[in-house]
Amino acid sequence: MACLNSETIQEYIDGELTNVENAMVRDHLIVCEKCRMEYDYYERLEKYLAEPVYITPPPAIERNVLNALFPRIPALSSVLSLIAASFILVVTWIYIYFDFANNSIIQALQLTTDKTSNWIASVIQMISAVFSTVYAVFKVINAFVDAVFKINIGVEIIGIFTLLICTAFFYLGSRLVFKKIKGTNA
Repeated sequence: MACLNSETIQEYIDGELTNVENAMVRDHLIVCEKCRMEYDYYERLEKYLAEPVYITPPPAIERNVLNALFPRIPALSSVLSLIAASFILVVTWIYIYFDFANNSIIQALQLTTDKTSNWIASVIQMISAVFSTVYAVFKVINAFVDAVFKINIGVEIIGIFTLLICTAFFYLGSRLVFKKIKGTNA
């Protein structure tokens, strides 16, 4: 009988051969030293795969693998900018959704911001100014579109537009501020 190929030896180990093929492979392994060595190799491999040894890698290897998987961890300035932009986005959405421009509590807060240094009041005042400006532009665009195309755009469109503009400006502004701060600390 000719020497066995690797696939036949693996099928023999896995018990996938018929009784006749099984007997032929067993008899060949008794007489052929080369095939028996290959059989022993696959047997050891099967044993190692069945009971793997877990070894904790050295910290240097962990660091190298993490650097390969995640080559760039976001800088603190990017994370803070994203958090600030998200805050502005949420506040603007709430402002538009609940129509704070006509809310008496917000109007009272806007009147008292001249005497206080509350940063939340400043943010609300800034959003109020942006919203008022965008809302005025919206009225003009809406009147034009209504006159020309006979379509009413709606408050939802202005809300989305305001959210996007405020978020973009705040994000870009905070990135510039953080770059400036990072440049002075270097």
